[in-house]
Amino acid sequence: MMGFWNVMMLPILLFSCLMGGSAMSAPAGNLNVLADGERLQDRRMTDLKTHDTPWTFQKPASLDEWKNKRDRIRRKILISCGLWPMPESGQLKYEIFEKKENEDYTVEKVLLETFPGYYATGNLYRPKPDPANPSRRYPGVLCPHGHWTNARLAHTADDSVLAARSISFARQGYVCFAYDMVGYSDNKALLDHNFGGRREALWGIIPAGFQLYTSLKALDFLRSLPDVEPKRIACTGASGGGTQTFLLYAVDERIKAAAPVNMISAHMQGGCKCENAPQLRLDINNMDIGATMAPRPLMLVCATGDWTKNTPEVEYPAIRSIYELYRKPDLVAYHLVDAEHNYNKESRQAVYNWFARVFYHDRPQSDFVEKDYVMDPTPDLSVFAKHPIPEDALKPEQLFEALRVSREKQLWDYLEKFKPSAMEIYSEAYRETLAVKEPEFTEISTSHNQRIPQGEATVEKFLLENESTGQAVPAVLWTPGKLDNQREIGAVLLIHPEGKSGLIGEGGILKEPAARHIEKGIPVLSIDCLGTGEFIRDASWTARAKAQSATGYAHFATYNLTDTAGRVQDILLAETWIAKKFGKPAKIIGLPGAGGWVLLAHGLAENSMENEADLSNLDFSNDHCFVEDLYIPNLRRCGDFATSILLAGNRPIRIQGCADPAMNDRLKRAMDAGVASGGD
Repeated sequence: MMGFWNVMMLPILLFSCLMGGSAMSAPAGNLNVLADGERLQDRRMTDLKTHDTPWTFQKPASLDEWKNKRDRIRRKILISCGLWPMPESGQLKYEIFEKKENEDYTVEKVLLETFPGYYATGNLYRPKPDPANPSRRYPGVLCPHGHWTNARLAHTADDSVLAARSISFARQGYVCFAYDMVGYSDNKALLDHNFGGRREALWGIIPAGFQLYTSLKALDFLRSLPDVEPKRIACTGASGGGTQTFLLYAVDERIKAAAPVNMISAHMQGGCKCENAPQLRLDINNMDIGATMAPRPLMLVCATGDWTKNTPEVEYPAIRSIYELYRKPDLVAYHLVDAEHNYNKESRQAVYNWFARVFYHDRPQSDFVEKDYVMDPTPDLSVFAKHPIPEDALKPEQLFEALRVSREKQLWDYLEKFKPSAMEIYSEAYRETLAVKEPEFTEISTSHNQRIPQGEATVEKFLLENESTGQAVPAVLWTPGKLDNQREIGAVLLIHPEGKSGLIGEGGILKEPAARHIEKGIPVLSIDCLGTGEFIRDASWTARAKAQSATGYAHFATYNLTDTAGRVQDILLAETWIAKKFGKPAKIIGLPGAGGWVLLAHGLAENSMENEADLSNLDFSNDHCFVEDLYIPNLRRCGDFATSILLAGNRPIRIQGCADPAMNDRLKRAMDAGVASGGD
């Protein structure tokens, strides 16, 4: 592999003839596959999804099939939230202070460090100590909240007072931790709820990830308390708190009972950044995630006046079908409330009854009826009413940089120390992040086929299609009159940032390096990757481009592939088609402007060999090109080019044109790690 690294370090020579090199003896002609005005039926343009797109639950055929899907859902959540591998966690660090004694419960304030320099904020509600049994332990309840005004500190209508259930849980015999969403209530002083943009998302530093990690640390905290039974923990929240509830129980089986309220729906998946981690719902939905609780006890509280109104007929039967696979259908139930979006008294009572069935089945139901309550004044609940913000709390930009550095360090600790799980962990993250793969030969087809003789050579124009992904990719294949039958590759796949038309020079003459390969008797295939060539002639492209713009749909990447991921998908389709047609692997060449796409595809392109990528004109400073030219959320978190190189194993790639010393060092480091781990 070092030989290829040496090539990488040479001046840019490989593609220097691209813009003015020698030409074929015959003109290349019009390369458009579609007639003027004909629409390109690619589902990535025509079938864009949002959080309001209806879903149909796909019931697995067997329990084993479901368990495999469940494990993938868990992995997918963690990867999309930037928590794969899990951040290294030191000793649990928290402060409990300013206890207030009430008649039949106590309430305290909590600062809980999650990431170094960032703190969760909340209140801890406890039963009054039992004089007859001062060492008694109680079940614990985690109470995340939704997007109500003032949230944890709300004093408004009954449908949104978080303290009501916290007080009741403590009175009923639970230790309850009610904690803030990121950037809500007390937490506003530490971080904005909608923090971050594209650069932060590249590193998996996103609101959804912060909230899920906060919930995981809250679970650690609650289980560590001396008056809590660590194996008897429940979680409940409404609206966005419902999302936090099912994301937590999906990834952590320490939650033994759950009640997501007014959230799980087949036709609304949550409308906030904190609920829409990138890539999360490309092929799963909240019914799938909700069902991961099985076979643990689950209560679905729904309302006639919001998106959960169909739960009795749609979401409940879907999730119950998974419990039936475990032969535990009695461990899931629903309660429909005739109300608007809420966590009102009736909803709370349904949850009290459900948790009592799980944790206190030997006590009378009357013990769990909500009593009248008086909410504690805000100063008695607000963490920072008297207590200063911790001195080591980081400002947002400092926090981002600290997390970026720690995640890069974690990558190289895994890759260079060759932990047994290193490649498994980062390869899983890479595959889920790009969310594309090589198709099966049987999935590939062509249409709009046109065959045009050009002297001794032949030009074929067609659409490369994959029905399972909805791809319809314009392609052109040049076949020499005299094939080199001794060649090791089936054909060269040339990727140009403008598509196949970028290979044509003045007078319609085919430019280098395409002409050179054809003269050697090697077929050349070129395609219009997503968003290039014939794609941008189509009206549907305008809609897709608008949806991804700064003023477009904020959660686009949660439900749809980004353009860069789609381009990698097209490269994988084309190189697999070459292997199918010729019975030999493809050689993929990424020309300047498209070299990054090819380098990202390289690790997944098992039907290729000896690929080449030119990284000229890519600005790697401050992640600029990853933000502007190669955007896929979580890409840098999962190792980007480095992981692709290592995934390729003994399939080398020739890289050049990178003018950034830090990126060159990083690429060399990846290649060296590949050699040491048994690659080429």
